[in-house]
Amino acid sequence: MLSTLIRLPFRLRFVIAWAIVQSKILVGYVSYAAGAFRKDSYVRERWDGRVPLAGARRVVVFVHYDRQGVVHDFVWHYLRQLHALGFAIVFASNAPRLAESQIEPLRDICALILRRDNVGYDFGAYKEGIAAVPDLPALDMLLLANDSVYGPLHHLAGLLERMDPQDADVWGASDSWEFSFHLQSYFLLFHKAALASPAFAAFWDRLRYVQSKTWIVRKYEIGLTRALRRAGLRCRAAFPYRQAATALIEAVVERNIAGDGMDPVRKSFIQQVFRTINAGVPLNGTHFFWDYLIAQMDFPFLKRDLLQKNPARIPLLNYWERVVKQSSDYDTELILRHLELSLKNRSV
Repeated sequence: MLSTLIRLPFRLRFVIAWAIVQSKILVGYVSYAAGAFRKDSYVRERWDGRVPLAGARRVVVFVHYDRQGVVHDFVWHYLRQLHALGFAIVFASNAPRLAESQIEPLRDICALILRRDNVGYDFGAYKEGIAAVPDLPALDMLLLANDSVYGPLHHLAGLLERMDPQDADVWGASDSWEFSFHLQSYFLLFHKAALASPAFAAFWDRLRYVQSKTWIVRKYEIGLTRALRRAGLRCRAAFPYRQAATALIEAVVERNIAGDGMDPVRKSFIQQVFRTINAGVPLNGTHFFWDYLIAQMDFPFLKRDLLQKNPARIPLLNYWERVVKQSSDYDTELILRHLELSLKNRSV
């Protein structure tokens, strides 16, 4: 599909992509207009954790989803790093249930545990998690994160150091230029200036629990960055798309992609990506540049859907484990165990 689209004229590619997106947004708009998802809260269960939320200076709203209600090992790794960095964790699960065996261990490292209906997806859970924080303007930082990534492959302290409040008020681990510039929502950090902004409060107040992922991406993920920038807030990514794309192009030119010694499949793919970037067509950097980001730029995450679904048909993903092991000390067994379980559950 991608190779076919890339061969089409740019104007025609744009028209096709726009038509697809608009048709999906219409589905979300119908559900929104029908007023089906206007409840104040979808929280079904609530447990207090043993970490104080009142008086916390760093808070993370961490969104979880698993059909079986399991908090997997790779998620525990992530939560323990956040806890060690002094974050009071609001754990917001969209799972149909949470296994009893998970509750007590979660209470040990979390400030609050919410189990809610999976309405509004991650942004619905972010909204309800934020609403549970007693005094947002008093925080030094608020982090929104979720379990759509494996990692952190490197300690998060390094990423947080990049996210200096002197340089930006809102930070994402990565950004995207698909449809419009925006920070990707799997890891968003808000400093004091953003938390005190009326635009931040207004965005979450207006957010509705819409059951359309396309709507959520266009109106909420993209819309959040847009609303905050319009309010004068500085939004930046720690690993910008343009930086990764430029670095990849320079590396390709230096290595001469037409040269010998490279796997033919890999060479063909890199040539295709090279042409696409040069044509100004934005790509999903966390998918198309995943190995370069991890191996050359110390990017701390690997997207789950890349390994589980590979929607863009990225070739040679089977060497992800080697890339991770050569680039970090992350235990790849955490990923392997989850991949085995998710594939098993998909087949039953």
